[in-house]
Amino acid sequence: MNPLLLTALLLLPQVDTLPVPDAYRAALEAGTRTRTGAPGPAYWTNTVEYAIETAIDPASARVSGSEVITYHNRSPQELRQVALNLGQNVFAPGNPRNRSVPVTGGFALGRIVLQGTPVTHLPFNPSVGTTHLLLPLREAVPPGGSVQVEIDWSFEVPEGTFRMGREGREVYYLAQWYPQIAVYDDLHGWARAPYLGDGEFYLDYGTFDVRISAPVGWLVSASGELQNPDEVLTASARARLADLAPDAITQVVTRDDRDQGRMTASSPTGTLTWHYRAEDVRDFAWGTSDRYVWDATLASWTGPDGQPGSSRIHTFYRPEQPQWDHSAEYARHAIENHSYWYSYPWPQMTVNEGVIGGGMEYPMITIIGGGRTPESLYGVIAHELGHMWWPMVVGTNEKAHAWMDEGLASFAEDRTAPMLFPELDAGLNTMNGYLRVAGQDVETESMRPADLYGPFGNRGLASYGKPATGFRMLRFILGPETFDRALREYTRRWAFKHPHPLDLFWTFEDVSGQDLDWFFQPWMYTTRVIDQAVASVETRDGRARVVLEDRGEIPMPVHLVLETGEGRAPVVVDAPVGRWEAGRLTLDVAVPAPVTRAVLDPEQWLADVNRANNTWVAR
Repeated sequence: MNPLLLTALLLLPQVDTLPVPDAYRAALEAGTRTRTGAPGPAYWTNTVEYAIETAIDPASARVSGSEVITYHNRSPQELRQVALNLGQNVFAPGNPRNRSVPVTGGFALGRIVLQGTPVTHLPFNPSVGTTHLLLPLREAVPPGGSVQVEIDWSFEVPEGTFRMGREGREVYYLAQWYPQIAVYDDLHGWARAPYLGDGEFYLDYGTFDVRISAPVGWLVSASGELQNPDEVLTASARARLADLAPDAITQVVTRDDRDQGRMTASSPTGTLTWHYRAEDVRDFAWGTSDRYVWDATLASWTGPDGQPGSSRIHTFYRPEQPQWDHSAEYARHAIENHSYWYSYPWPQMTVNEGVIGGGMEYPMITIIGGGRTPESLYGVIAHELGHMWWPMVVGTNEKAHAWMDEGLASFAEDRTAPMLFPELDAGLNTMNGYLRVAGQDVETESMRPADLYGPFGNRGLASYGKPATGFRMLRFILGPETFDRALREYTRRWAFKHPHPLDLFWTFEDVSGQDLDWFFQPWMYTTRVIDQAVASVETRDGRARVVLEDRGEIPMPVHLVLETGEGRAPVVVDAPVGRWEAGRLTLDVAVPAPVTRAVLDPEQWLADVNRANNTWVAR
């Protein structure tokens, strides 16, 4: 953007200011947050360790498990309760939810031991279920202390649902599959919002040591690194994995291997136990199938800090699915190019095919429905892998602020898609999707909690399309260099922490050196729209008098192009916008000849709801 237009931002009237919740004001006073958007000197997060043993019986679609959770209290408060998320209970009878799901019963909880003492009475009806369980502690956990919880559980895997499940008896994807510790943070204490289906997740970081038992011939992929390849993989698969290269796709398990029963190592018991370990992650998911093949490659990049990085890429899919033989290439491309924002921090990334219609992300692993065009498959892979940065690295509260990860993942997807498909203007397509609904009664504001977005696809618009469009506009307004520096700094500041929207907004203000409340407040907190118009153009004595009108409700900078006939370069005006609340702006511009055509925002960076009035043509 022209420096004059940047100057215009400073002249905008500071009418709107960002609301600061009481909990955030208290965090500012406590020193855990700052008005620059950076974590405060007293910021803290709690951590957790999971040791889980689980087994799947594909024939009965049942999973059982036992876990030991060690929760470390890094807060300055004494903890007198421990809160558990029981996400699988969204499938329990009678449990409140806002999505249609098969009722499979949810968790069947067995033994629960808290601080070494068995829990004999649960504060809810197990036949109905709850997705949030608050257990009182016999002894309070002091700052710096820890508490241990042991739990046995089992459940029936539901047929293909929106974030996990199975496809028949041949493909399984397990998420919300174990009882997990809820977040205790500096803003609200225990995060106690139930899992209703729409709003996703909010979790603390930790370490997972997971052993998964599955039948021989069933490949198991998961968050984390496989610790025992010698016990579960064939010699040929191990040799292929040892020879990965960034310029090639390696078939680790081929279709012939599958069809001839050579997918895994053998076992006299008919069962293999796959041992995975993941560090610095907020969740753990896994998948298994006896119909998959397995491709792999190596991603390599140079991060924003100038340091080289690399990670293994794995894709598991049924070879009958079209385009999936390109999935490892697409995943490698996404990881390498998303590392422009922050170097991908984990040793591997896995993409599984099947079960759901779209895609769903978890640390180091995602599931994506098959049957796609090349552009569609790449787009979903790039989006889901964008989530490895937001919210897997930057641990936002998805239930409260879904747009903070969905909007940024969509923005990242739109940035990388044209690199592989140059004819695809993904950002413009996303903006046009928003414009089809913008200003209509069904729209809701992005800052609304995810479970309150309402029907008619509002969640998709408010948390995906509109915020992604906002980031695209802001990159135009600030200029790519400043915007990119701000997004990188936000990601760096809040890596493995829990930011609030204000931390994002204020980081952008801090890095850019500008007050951006005029942008964030109406765009994120309201459903107001942008509508700039060319009202009239008069040329006299080498000067053009251009009258612009702001017919929308969000003032935006003006980027105007004046054409004066064939053979002459257009006159570009990046004008101070003054007080758009008055609804008019008159520009006096020197021109070499009478203006024949005037166009506002010809490159369509702004989400203008009526482009028909952006152009004036001389008659």
